[in-house]
Amino acid sequence: MLAVLVLLAIAVGIVALLMATRGQSEKRPPEVASVVIHAIDSQHHSTDRVWSGYGTARTMRSAELVAEVAGRVIERPERIEAGARIKRGDLIVRLEATDYINALDSAQQAVKAIEAQLEGLDVEEEQTQLQVQYAGEEIEAAKRDLERIDEAIGAGAANSGERDGVYAALLRTQRQLATLRQQLDLIPSRRLNLEAQLSSQRASARVAEQNVERSTIRAPFDAEIQSVTPRVGDWVGLGTSVARVVDLSQLEIPLKLPASSSSWVRVGDEAQFWLREPVGEPDRVGKIVRVAPEADASSRTITVYAEVSQDPTDPHRLLPGQFVHGRVLTHDEHDRVILPRRAVQSNTVFVAGPLKNGFRVIEKVPVRIAYSFEGRRPTIDPNENQWVALELGYEPVEGSPVVVSLLDQIVTGMRVRLDRDPELAQELDPVSSDGAGDDEGSTP
Repeated sequence: MLAVLVLLAIAVGIVALLMATRGQSEKRPPEVASVVIHAIDSQHHSTDRVWSGYGTARTMRSAELVAEVAGRVIERPERIEAGARIKRGDLIVRLEATDYINALDSAQQAVKAIEAQLEGLDVEEEQTQLQVQYAGEEIEAAKRDLERIDEAIGAGAANSGERDGVYAALLRTQRQLATLRQQLDLIPSRRLNLEAQLSSQRASARVAEQNVERSTIRAPFDAEIQSVTPRVGDWVGLGTSVARVVDLSQLEIPLKLPASSSSWVRVGDEAQFWLREPVGEPDRVGKIVRVAPEADASSRTITVYAEVSQDPTDPHRLLPGQFVHGRVLTHDEHDRVILPRRAVQSNTVFVAGPLKNGFRVIEKVPVRIAYSFEGRRPTIDPNENQWVALELGYEPVEGSPVVVSLLDQIVTGMRVRLDRDPELAQELDPVSSDGAGDDEGSTP
């Protein structure tokens, strides 16, 4: 027990000795202590809002070439293989067209025959009209003869037998006139019949001519061959697939974007695409051409359609079916205060107050973020890449310095100095104005 008391007494004595001999740290007055910070002035800038999404490229122009007539393949150029580039009008395959050529010749001959019949019908109509005219004149002459014979019979100079002969001739001429008029009346219907036959034969000739043309299958536009099936000697039936060609110069990308972008994205906005991670320069740049009117409730996205033009011969060209990352640049119609993203903490920023007595006092100002984006803004800060745009009416006063450094060390009410303050610049670059004056007044 005595030993314990002794140990306690020794411990208390050591503590008292340490407290009596402790050193006093030098305290600097608040007027002297300060922290040097970097700040960005609160200013309004024009900016583009960036929307990120994803999509799958697809071709805007492709064709599945099918046989429009049946026939045996008699020609296929050696270079016509999958992956080959072709120009518009290049031959892909040629089918045997003998039957179609014969059908065309037959239809053309039938057309010529009917045209000849129509020309003969015109001549027949003209001649029949003349015969009708002559028959009518003969009838009038016969009537006059009959009147004269009747007068002669009344005078006792002729007999009834003579009158019967003239009257019989008149009846024959009238029957002949009726027959001619019937033939003349039937000519329009005969002409219509021939014209109908002519139209039918001309249609047959056109079909036969088209069949001859269809027996040669050519490229409808500049493209690349995706696939080609028949070879020389193969029989190709009507409607059989022959080849598929794809144009890679113009692609369309349906891009999925957040539904909130619907009020921002407009036709004509620039769209950037990356085949891999969306970093660095984009692989392709296009334009928005359409915006879907509905949003997808399950994914909360909208679909915008971008067109991309490219060189189809480029080995790094974008292919239909490839997955891409996309970004759409939409212009903000309002100028906003742009700050580094790290400067905003819990919807507040630190603002350095006006310079007074060589120091500034830190204030905390509430703000509200409108949106964030990435990119270089060297006019604001060349070292920053992550930015936020503030809501209008929820930003610091125009021109006030917003602190962007030592954010974890400063608190409200702390005295600080900006790295651009004139007093600090003089401290960092102490050039004696007196020395400069001595140099000016000295005589060499």
